[in-house]
Order: sequence, then C-alpha cells, then structure tokens
Amino acid sequence: MADRAATPADLPRTPTQLPSPLKGTLVGTIAVIVWATGGPVITFAPGIPPFQLIAMTFVAFFLALLPVWLVRGENIAAKFRMPARVWIVGTLGPWGYTVFFFHSYQLIPPVHASLILMSWPIVLLLANAAFKGRRIRWWHGAGAAAGFLGAAVLVVGRNDGIAGFSDGSIWGYLMAAAGALTFCAYSFARSSWPQVPTDAGALFCLAGAGLALVIHLPLETTVMPDATGWAVVACFGLLSVTVSLYTWDYGMKYGQVRALVSLTYLTPLMTAFILIAIGADQLSTAVATACFLIVGGAFLGSKDMFTRAGRAGADG
Repeated sequence: MADRAATPADLPRTPTQLPSPLKGTLVGTIAVIVWATGGPVITFAPGIPPFQLIAMTFVAFFLALLPVWLVRGENIAAKFRMPARVWIVGTLGPWGYTVFFFHSYQLIPPVHASLILMSWPIVLLLANAAFKGRRIRWWHGAGAAAGFLGAAVLVVGRNDGIAGFSDGSIWGYLMAAAGALTFCAYSFARSSWPQVPTDAGALFCLAGAGLALVIHLPLETTVMPDATGWAVVACFGLLSVTVSLYTWDYGMKYGQVRALVSLTYLTPLMTAFILIAIGADQLSTAVATACFLIVGGAFLGSKDMFTRAGRAGADG
C-alpha cells in the first residue's frame, strides 16, 4: 500500500492527563492581557519598516525557547518534522495577523484598529458552533454583542467619530478586518489540532521571521533602531509574540474556547486606557460607557468558566 500523506493526527501523542479546562482558560487569559500592550508599545517605534519589525520580533520566540530545549536535551531537529499544512497554517496565521496589525496601526487611529482587529471572536464562536457541533447559549451571544457594542462606542465616541472611512485610510480598516479574519482562522485551526505541541509556535515564528526578512530586503530600507527602538523590539517580541502566542495556543487546546473568545473583548478596552495613560487619547463618556459594556459582556460571555458544569466540560 502506498504511503499516505502525513496529517496532524500522525504527530506523536503524549500519554499524559490533559490539563483542566479551568487551567487552560486561565493560561489563555494571559494572552488577552498581553495583547492590550501591543498597540501602545508599537507607537514608540516609529520609523522601523513593518517587515523588518516582524522579522526582529518573531525570532524572539525561537530564541526564548531554544535554551530551554537545549537544557532539557530535546531533539530539536525532530520538532521540525510536522505536516505541510500545519507549517502553512501555523506560520501564516500569526505572521499574517501581525502584518495587518502593523500596517493598520500606521494608517488609522490605534483604537479604531484595535476594535476591528479584535472583532474576530464573533466569527470564531460561530465557526466553533458550525464545525464542532457546539451549542452557543444566550449568554455567549449576549456577551459578544455587548462587547462589540462597547468597542464600537469607543470609535463613534472619539472626536473624529467614524470620519476615517471618508479618506484614504480605508485601506487601514480593510487591513484590520483582514487581520481579524486571519487570526480567527488560525485560532480555529489550532484548537482543532491538539496533537501539535504548543512550543511548535517558536518554529512557526522562526519561519515567519525568515519570510518577513525575504520581503524586507528588496522592498524596505533597513533602519537601525535606537535604544528606544530596541526596547520596543524586545518588549513586543517577548510579550506580544512569545508570551501571547504560547498562552493563547495553550488556551485554545485545553481551555474553554467560548469563555476565552468572550474575554478578548477586554483587549480593546485595556488598549484604550493604556493609550489614555500615555497621552495618546482622552478619557470621555464614551470610554466609560464602553468600559461597562465590554467588561459586563466579557463576564456574561464567560459564564461557563464560573459554573461547575462549565468547568467540567472540556470542549470549551
């Protein structure tokens, strides 16, 4: 019989007990918190070309795990042996999202970009229901609606309202929307492939860094960062790339998916308050209203996490 093509199911399984759904959800929540710092951090690194920045920050994930693998004596070469479609999805998911992230933050107001980029949980909830046979309860839908409405208030309540759609920044909004769809597809795929180890993300980011470098060299002018630029690269690479991707992947595989995607509505809110703290925006009635809607919606949509029956269900 001819050999068949490898699939994610062909990857070796670890015969250990799976983490509890509550632990997986709590670990995934770390990514939600870290994501809030990504946009504000990038505002301190103007002038660094997007693909150069991606190459520099993505390699951080690999460099962070490489010493751990060496100390443990793990077979690093064996980690590269994964099916082609796992490599494609694992690499292009975070890479594509970050490409759209950087470009949208350069073209439209950061809070606008954050709103659209973080709208992907709605699509992910529907995808999980449609393809995995999971029921969406009324509190999931109500929490998602409240979170999206609260984030929308942040945009409409700004001094410029939604006037950005009337100028050339339409490309920024389209890129933000593309980023949302990209990360939704990536999260759905990773939650469907529990056999792919979480630390494989370091290899995906290494491949993404190489891809970004190939694009950067012929199309962009290399800019040597100053002290602030290097600090931004280190911060974004270690937190927004390494910590967030590792913890989110863990949460998608072992946590309650519906609770996690509901909690992501906290991200644009936290981003807005950080931007206010650094003087990039102002506190307003719209921000206060959004705070109530987003925080309330996040807790409502995550109701499963706080019930015995919800914690007992491993299907998220």
